[in-house]
Amino acid sequence: MLVKSPKATQCVILCGGADAPDLKRVAQLISIYSSTFLVGVDRGGLALIKAGYSLDYAFGDFDSVTPDELEIIREHSHKLQQYSPIKDDTDMELALSISIERYSEADYYVFGGIGEQQGRLDHMFANIWLVYQPRFQAVIHRLQFIESNHVIKFYKPGSYQIQANKQTDYLSLISMTALKQLSIQYAKYELDPVDIAYPRALISNEFIDQQPVQISFEEGIIMVMWVEEE
Repeated sequence: MLVKSPKATQCVILCGGADAPDLKRVAQLISIYSSTFLVGVDRGGLALIKAGYSLDYAFGDFDSVTPDELEIIREHSHKLQQYSPIKDDTDMELALSISIERYSEADYYVFGGIGEQQGRLDHMFANIWLVYQPRFQAVIHRLQFIESNHVIKFYKPGSYQIQANKQTDYLSLISMTALKQLSIQYAKYELDPVDIAYPRALISNEFIDQQPVQISFEEGIIMVMWVEEE
């Protein structure tokens, strides 16, 4: 489930270093935006290149690739920026921050940033918790994480229709903060407006006959996950 912002004509595809990123969706994104920029983050750049793409940018300390692999990334990148492994930001934080500076109105799709039942949990938390950082607050509603069985999108206060697709088995709403007056309508499990005082995972909800689910809330941040069972 890929959610395009109504006014966005550009998208930035960032590929991180988690194993086996789901790059089959890259072609779909390229087809629905007028311009697309491909950004490799450390070993993720090599994954994009092996999938047949050239990179607009490659970022990272590249401590997870061999010298030969780094040369391949360099040869297939319009621009490569290599950083010291001793730094305050993760490679993904650097790549997203620079992408926002250069393409401030784009949608941002992160592949290989979460992993599917493998990889480092600390990297997963570092990437999901990007939404708490003030420098990323202006774009979190245009940020998505894409994996083979999960799509993650973040929502600020408002009212939204959450679209279904045939591959989605479950719809999970996870509050990243306290929430005010969260309601869920037209789902298998509905929720009348309620305040939630702490982060809570409302998981394993379901769409009904592929109809959109309506959510609304007045304060806080929600992470929505479209989940496909293997």
